[in-house]
Amino acid sequence: MSRRGTIRQARALKLLVADPEPLEQALEELVDQCSVGFTERYGQPAKAIASAPGRINVIGEHTDYNEGLALSGAIDRWVVVALSPRGDRQMRVYSEAFNEEATVSLEDPIANELVDWGRIPLGAGLLFAELTAVDAGFDAFIGGNVPMGAGLSSSAALEVALLNALRHAFDISLDDLELVHIAQGVEHEYLGVKTGLMDQYTSQFAHRKELMLVDFRALSHEYIEASLKGWVWLLLDSGVRRQLADSAYGMRVKETHAALKRVVRAIDKVSSFRDLKEEHLAAIDDDLLQRRLHHYITENDRVQQAAKAITSGEPEALGALLRASHVSLRDDYAVSCAELEVLVDVAAHSDECAGARMMGGGFGGCTINLVKASAVDCFLDHASSEFECRFDRTPDARFFHLVRGAYVHG
Repeated sequence: MSRRGTIRQARALKLLVADPEPLEQALEELVDQCSVGFTERYGQPAKAIASAPGRINVIGEHTDYNEGLALSGAIDRWVVVALSPRGDRQMRVYSEAFNEEATVSLEDPIANELVDWGRIPLGAGLLFAELTAVDAGFDAFIGGNVPMGAGLSSSAALEVALLNALRHAFDISLDDLELVHIAQGVEHEYLGVKTGLMDQYTSQFAHRKELMLVDFRALSHEYIEASLKGWVWLLLDSGVRRQLADSAYGMRVKETHAALKRVVRAIDKVSSFRDLKEEHLAAIDDDLLQRRLHHYITENDRVQQAAKAITSGEPEALGALLRASHVSLRDDYAVSCAELEVLVDVAAHSDECAGARMMGGGFGGCTINLVKASAVDCFLDHASSEFECRFDRTPDARFFHLVRGAYVHG
């Protein structure tokens, strides 16, 4: 996309964010599209249609799988699933994005034989059947507009949407937290990635116009009004797509757990991640493991400070926390890449941007930027120009609106 094209796209998205009605209309159009698609493909109306949003994470990266804190919200990009139970034990899912159908039977549920994209919906179906004793298959039509591999949790949105549709279609008594844990189990068992709960938790529990301060030890959250007058959130997509299972994500999980074990052996008062303080790092004689835990400890502190900065209306303080988070992710956690560094560096040297950082698991995806509303076009022009000079292409710009979590449409 040309630089002018990127700016035009951002202007259009900015107008969309300013008025919530087009957002509701956009979701309903996706729901109608999936409803019609299901009927055309399977010859009958769907019994349940559910949507689940993608998510952004303002701050609190690589903390959720270690009982940490995060400040997240759901955005106006959704996965929609139309679904009906079958009279046999066959599960069939059609992906509009891939224009392909994948199947598996409860008679022979071999995960390794599932096509790549089918591991998520069919894995969710198999795990749902196993944990709820449902002994029947289903047909499902999957649509939506959450970009894949951009750090916006498209996989979690699919898991949550499909599980909500299954819960409704089969009339199963399953509370929201149980559903979120099943969704996480899909990542663990069928994708081989030991993720935390942030993505699924946010997609299920989010509120419109609010961020969530989530405590992953207590599995509790509080809602925070997200408005910062005169400022907007902007996502810049590096265009680098990553597969978490093929990245160093799993290694970071192992490293932090190995580091905690060393501290626990050396200090009696420490038994879990949330007991850790910076002075405890001296108990680790490995520099790499020290840095991994240093990120975790300081990031949790930044999350709490960021929540205060938002509620007190201090964009500059929040921007400084975003920058510090990125430095920690780059230096202590080593999950950045050249494209992300260029985008964050442009933001750091821009008067129009209070702060920016990489968002998501790292190794690619988006940066999240806090930008003056009156200077968005100027910021985008500069960021696009610098990125194009380095990589001969421009980053996609995405504004977003904070929306409610998963919803069953009927």
